[in-house]
Amino acid sequence: MLDNLSIFAASDIHERLDYLEQLAGTIEAAHWVLLLGDLTHFGHAAQAARVLDAFRRINPQVLAVPGNVDHPDVLDLLVSEGVSLHGSHRVLEDHVGVAGLGASAPTPFGTPMEISEEEIYRQLGAPLRAIGGCAVRLMISHTPPRGTRVDRVRLGFHAGSRSVRRLIEEHSPDLLLCGHIHEAAGEDTLGRTRVLNPGPFGRGGYVWVEVTAVGVTAECRSVYAR
Repeated sequence: MLDNLSIFAASDIHERLDYLEQLAGTIEAAHWVLLLGDLTHFGHAAQAARVLDAFRRINPQVLAVPGNVDHPDVLDLLVSEGVSLHGSHRVLEDHVGVAGLGASAPTPFGTPMEISEEEIYRQLGAPLRAIGGCAVRLMISHTPPRGTRVDRVRLGFHAGSRSVRRLIEEHSPDLLLCGHIHEAAGEDTLGRTRVLNPGPFGRGGYVWVEVTAVGVTAECRSVYAR
């Protein structure tokens, strides 16, 4: 077991790797890299592979979920590469459990990977139960929870998932890392769970997580505030 575990997380990449070189030192320093969905911009496995490989050239310890604008073959790629967290879990360094789900709840736009609220609850609930005994529990969801600071769209209404919120309330993970709503970058708290949306990676946003013997810290960061 590591005394310290650091995680770099990025969301909504949309094939924009403008800041990858600038953040290479930070990415390399992390024990794990988590990609929170929308690797492509309505792209397929070939485009996702280029994004995945770009991160893995800097740090090979990458796990990922697809986003709603990724086509289903992106998930096939992540599974075949052994990096998928969609509807599954990993235990990192024996004590940090990570449960994940990509895609999104239905949108008005009919994007390539949308699933029902019932499926979100089922597919994300199982991995959350699987990490229930871990000392530290992280939840990864491309879609934020409904009714928070991190799911409010520009028109003012909330566009997150009711099921993601319900699962947070039922399982109380230490952190939820999400994305999807570009304009709602920031953080909120539901019960004891901190919820962080770094905003699009193409605008320089990411989350840095530190797990130590005394607890978990996490913050949204930007290349503009380093």
